[in-house]
Amino acid sequence: MNRIRYNFIAGITVLCTVVFLSLQSLIFADPQVNNQFAGITLEGTVNPIIAEHIADSIEKANNEKMQFIVIRMDTPGGLMSSMREIIKSILSSKIPVVVYTYPKGAQAASAGAYIMLSAHVAVMSPGTEIGAMHPVSPMLNFDKKDGSNKEQGIMEKKVLNDTVAYARSLAQKRKRNINWTEKAIIDAISSTYIEAEKLGVIDFIAEDMTDLLKKLNRRRVDIDGHSVILNTAGIREVSYNMDWKQEFLNFFADPQIVFFLFIIAVVGIGMEVKNPGMIFPGVLGGVSFFIFLMAIRILPINILGLALIILAVVLFILELNITSYGLLTLGGIASFIVGSMILFDSPLPGMSIPISSIIAVVVFLLLFFFVVVRSVIKAHRGKVTTGIQGLIGETGSVVVDSTGRMKVMLHGEYWNVESSDEIKKGDQIVVSGLEGMTLLVNRKTD
Repeated sequence: MNRIRYNFIAGITVLCTVVFLSLQSLIFADPQVNNQFAGITLEGTVNPIIAEHIADSIEKANNEKMQFIVIRMDTPGGLMSSMREIIKSILSSKIPVVVYTYPKGAQAASAGAYIMLSAHVAVMSPGTEIGAMHPVSPMLNFDKKDGSNKEQGIMEKKVLNDTVAYARSLAQKRKRNINWTEKAIIDAISSTYIEAEKLGVIDFIAEDMTDLLKKLNRRRVDIDGHSVILNTAGIREVSYNMDWKQEFLNFFADPQIVFFLFIIAVVGIGMEVKNPGMIFPGVLGGVSFFIFLMAIRILPINILGLALIILAVVLFILELNITSYGLLTLGGIASFIVGSMILFDSPLPGMSIPISSIIAVVVFLLLFFFVVVRSVIKAHRGKVTTGIQGLIGETGSVVVDSTGRMKVMLHGEYWNVESSDEIKKGDQIVVSGLEGMTLLVNRKTD
């Protein structure tokens, strides 16, 4: 009898437990949840176009009641302002945002690490890294001491302290490792995916998207004080991709592309100004310049760098007209290299021009100006030897045909001639003009 009573009580207990767990799932699950999640890709440097795309996608996913969002990220860093825009959107999201450093070998460096800290769920794939969050700027010295042993300036301290406080607040909100966060900023440390998991910087490691969805299943996520339980069984991804305008603008967010556009613009417009009527260089330069103006809305351009590159082109052009024994060329090379190196107001990885590209462009410009341009200028300045203009100034000897009319042999043809001077057979003449098919000539005098 006692055994029966015991089994009955145990059965009631199990039943109550099952009912309780079911009710708990219903209570804490988002009533608007559906069987889809939003997939967003963040690849390359963090710039205004990518930030706009991600912010719009997060808002759209919220409006479409997606169950959660997965941002697949591989970035070397980027602009602080664009990074903050993305983080604001993540923090404001009413559905969970999973930031996944993917594919294998990807990185969440600099701005990418801040974005990882802000995620509701931070995940990394094998072979990835995170960190190097130290702020950098060509206008500030963030080292503790500079070359003269001068202590760090007040502006550097303000920027550094503000950045540390911002990252600490993200780590505190998501309950991530605060000590690691501070070291990643102050000492610019980085960690592997395994180290990041052990240190509590990320939530877990996932081999691929299938593994990620498997590990997200039944996971409880805190959203503004209330819990949401994810259900990934049979879930389907809805990809949120850039439209053609965003892809077009993002293409020109590459510093090397912008750099080449500016060079083409300066060279093309410079050639057209120097030799009006060439048309093609002017059109190509003008189009490149307008695209360049559009591109600098995306990337931070240093005006001094622009000025130095323009000065270099001017010096190269002057070398064609002034004998400087190479001094103008040397000055142009130095100006071009320095200007190119400081052209973009950010030394972040992916936000500067490789020195190999700069040297390649210098060699191209030298060959272009001192071979192609010099030949074109020489041709424009040379005497025309074809057509009507090619006859002006030509000399010949007067002959008489069978009808007694005077003619002259030029360029393998006999031409009728008229002259205000008195000429006769055998006289030497100089062509001064043309009327129809008759040459206007003057008698040549010694």
